Amino acid sequence: MNAKFEIQELQQNVIVQAFSTTNGTDILFDRIAEQVRSVVPDATTRKGREEIGSLAAKISKSKVLIEKCGKDLVAEQKAQIKLIDDDRIRTVKKFDDLRNEILAPRDAWEQAEKDRVESHSAFIVSFAVMSAPQACENRDSTFIKGMISEIENTEITDALEEYKEQAKLAKFEALEALRTALATREKYESEQAELERLRQAEQIRLQQERDAQIAREATEKAQREAEEKARFEAERVQREKAESEQREARLKAEKEAAELREQALKQKAIDDAKQAEIAKQHAIESERKRIEVEQIAKAQAEIDANAAREADENHRKKICQKALADLTLLPGINHDLAKIVLEAIYRNKVASVSIKF
Repeated sequence: MNAKFEIQELQQNVIVQAFSTTNGTDILFDRIAEQVRSVVPDATTRKGREEIGSLAAKISKSKVLIEKCGKDLVAEQKAQIKLIDDDRIRTVKKFDDLRNEILAPRDAWEQAEKDRVESHSAFIVSFAVMSAPQACENRDSTFIKGMISEIENTEITDALEEYKEQAKLAKFEALEALRTALATREKYESEQAELERLRQAEQIRLQQERDAQIAREATEKAQREAEEKARFEAERVQREKAESEQREARLKAEKEAAELREQALKQKAIDDAKQAEIAKQHAIESERKRIEVEQIAKAQAEIDANAAREADENHRKKICQKALADLTLLPGINHDLAKIVLEAIYRNKVASVSIKF
């Protein structure tokens, strides 16, 4: 009778206590099972069979009650966990927004500083671009003079701040390079003008020789026609003499022309050698400037990378310190245990849990 009474009177508080105790449900089940199994109805009688059915029904009812109570407890725990998780998400977002609010002035200043440095650097580099050998290639002296005038009229003001002296040096170097290029170009144009003058003079001389030859031939022809019969022999001698003179004049003219061509080739070789040396010096200077600009850019990139790395390390340190402080506020977690938990999460040793930086 005691077994029947306990099964009928099984209350929710007993079930809750069982779920709240280690192995509590096992103890409850074992007690009920022991009591039920202690009753041995006679299955051969109707009353015994009805008693067996009644016991089984009460066991099923107890099972349903225990299952329902367990589900209710799980639902309550899930609801509590959801409240905590929602509060956690909301609090994390508030802290993220606060962090971004605090970082905003610094980020704005850093962007403005970056824009300022890039603007000044672009201004300084423009001098090197304008004075580069490629900018003056195949350009006449008038164009180069215009470039010089444009750079001379470019003012170096205090608006360049700490880059003012660097800008002055870049302007000076650009003017020096362009003035050197101008001198080279003017020399080249002067030489070309002189060569053109010599060519025209040679054309005039040759034309004069042709005119003189035509005149001589006309005179000789008239003399030969007038004295053909009477002075045939004399004309033959004169004709041979004239032919000899013509050959000598032609040889002389050819010799003079060859000498002029040889002089012109020698002068061209000298000019080409000078031009090659100037081009070599320009190439050396351009390479020096390129290496200098590359070194400056590399140094600046290293500075920026170090600053970014240091900022990231500081940021991560702050987040970890805040997370450590929050962990120590939780019940049952002291500072050392909080450090162990935080380090495990940081090193990705806890599945599905990470630190948001």
